[in-house]
Amino acid sequence: MDSRASAREWVEQFMHYYNRQRPHQSLDGKTPAEGMLN
Repeated sequence: MDSRASAREWVEQFMHYYNRQRPHQSLDGKTPAEGMLN
């Protein structure tokens, strides 16, 4: 795997974590995905 593909995979994993797993203070502890449902 070249460094570009590795970087892309890392960014995709981070975005998934940030938007689907990480609670956000501005959303009262919800993830952005949970915030979209309410």
